[in-house]
Amino acid sequence: MPDRRFPMRAAMLLPLFALSLAAAPLAAEDVRALMLQARALQLRGGGADPAAAAALYRRVLAQVPESAEANLRLSESLQEAQDADAAVAPARKAVELAPQNAEAQAHLALLQYQRAQKDASLAPEAVRELRTATLRLPQDPELWARLGEVSEQTKDNEGALRAWLRLGRLRPSFAPAWERALIHARATQDYEGKREALLALNARNPEDRHLRMLEELAREQIQLGYLAHAEESFLLLASHLPQEAGLWENVSLVRLQTSRFSEALETLAKAEALKPSPALTFNTASALMNLGRFEEAEKRLKTIVNQEVEPQRVADGAPMLYAESLLLQGKGKALLAFLKERRPRPATDGEAQVFKTQALISLNDWKSGLEALKEGIALYPKVPFFQQAAKLPPKYLEYSFFHRKETRAALEQLHLEGMAALWQEFQRWDKCLEALEKSRSLSPVRRVDMLITLSQAYDQLGHQVESLAVLREAQALEPTNPLVQNNLGYSLLEQGRDLEEAASLIEASAKATPDNGNVVDSLGWAQFKLGRLAEAEATLRRAAELNPFSPEVRKHLGEVLVKQGKLTEAAEQWDRALAFVFPDRTALEKRLGDLRVRIAKEQARKLEMVAPPPSAPTLKPDDEEDDL
Repeated sequence: MPDRRFPMRAAMLLPLFALSLAAAPLAAEDVRALMLQARALQLRGGGADPAAAAALYRRVLAQVPESAEANLRLSESLQEAQDADAAVAPARKAVELAPQNAEAQAHLALLQYQRAQKDASLAPEAVRELRTATLRLPQDPELWARLGEVSEQTKDNEGALRAWLRLGRLRPSFAPAWERALIHARATQDYEGKREALLALNARNPEDRHLRMLEELAREQIQLGYLAHAEESFLLLASHLPQEAGLWENVSLVRLQTSRFSEALETLAKAEALKPSPALTFNTASALMNLGRFEEAEKRLKTIVNQEVEPQRVADGAPMLYAESLLLQGKGKALLAFLKERRPRPATDGEAQVFKTQALISLNDWKSGLEALKEGIALYPKVPFFQQAAKLPPKYLEYSFFHRKETRAALEQLHLEGMAALWQEFQRWDKCLEALEKSRSLSPVRRVDMLITLSQAYDQLGHQVESLAVLREAQALEPTNPLVQNNLGYSLLEQGRDLEEAASLIEASAKATPDNGNVVDSLGWAQFKLGRLAEAEATLRRAAELNPFSPEVRKHLGEVLVKQGKLTEAAEQWDRALAFVFPDRTALEKRLGDLRVRIAKEQARKLEMVAPPPSAPTLKPDDEEDDL
């Protein structure tokens, strides 16, 4: 292993120990003079005779044997004289006499490290001393480097990883620390360690192999669902390889998936400027649709809908997205004209039939709309729109003189519910609510799924009271519906209503759907709100197993752990949550930062409590000369 030596300290990190002379007998020799003379002979003092310095320090100790400083300097001199074994005893004595002095502990730790390089059996002891020293001097890079090396010597991959990561944080430009950390992170399959090391290695002037490893990590993060981390990795890659269109496209895909459409447009434009493609056109149109810019999306999509394009998802998806853009703009005639010329595609023919039916109804062509509806029921019975239509009373599916009014109302209600689903898809909750309220005005809503959507629209628009009232309607229709029970129970929890009823509803939902991670999360959160912390922890751990990519579950579990005083694990759970993208991510980042400060303070307090008091009094630096 290469020697990663750090320059020796130019000055002591803490004030020198004072010689404990208060209780010493009258000295036959001038102890101060002996100390100064010995110091001048040490290599650290600029001298060249450490053996002679050791002899002088022994004369000092003959008069003041409880002097921590004299023991420390004797140990230093013996080490300089290449007698590391003999240096151990006075080093330990110095630590024993002044256990709170970091310099003595650091010297003992580095001494033991030196000995372990010649005798591997001493490595475990060196690890112990170095760990203690790093607690005393956490900002000392040499201690962390030696701890990393000796941890490797003892085959302690996890200990080595922690040491090299800490050294890297202290010296961000010191690439060997990150290299070693990466090796051990891979050996231990430590995702966070690997991520931190690779980001650091690629922060400045990365080597090609580091860029390749970062790209591998980014793809792994996509597979794991860690989209916030994946975006970070791809952006870092793109900063070094700005002409790679694929990197900007990958950033865009993450932003699209996390509903950050304005940001997605920015990076899509960069990718398109470098290498235009049908996929980029499709994704840009999708972002525009989600921003309510339907006419711009229509113009983009029009350039590719009639072409044979790759990949298949674009070939299938572009015509349907184009149809949606026309329908949402109220361009029913243009939509019908497009569908008439559209090439059949088995994967989307059922969806196209829905759009044809809706376009005809939107134009008040009731008779043709009914015929298209009946055709859809016959050809595409598994499409939800036609499944609902098939449940209509048979008389409404015949355009007879006696039921014409009812048939029109039924058709319009189907159309409005279909439009509400489209508005929901593009997060246009105002339009979704408008369509559903108009639908309710035609006839009483008897579909629980529409009531759930209506409740969601109210909630998204800040109308919590109305949202709760609609869920009560759904409960009256289907009191044992698990989704209604969960949503109603969770709504009661969030609004601070009847917690016992909320818990009861969610428990019933969880009993009916025990493998639904969202419901199990709701149950754990209800238990937390009721103060049943042990149950909440167990339930939320189960939710994390069922729904490992949910930031909400990780946030809730972290809250429970904080309440129980399990701060370190709580921080780990919140760190996992931040691997994802969610609306209040910034707030959680702040809370995690505050929690880490709290953890550090508690660890420091515990260290102070376990440190034994010094066995001999020490003097302030200003008093040393007078005392000597």
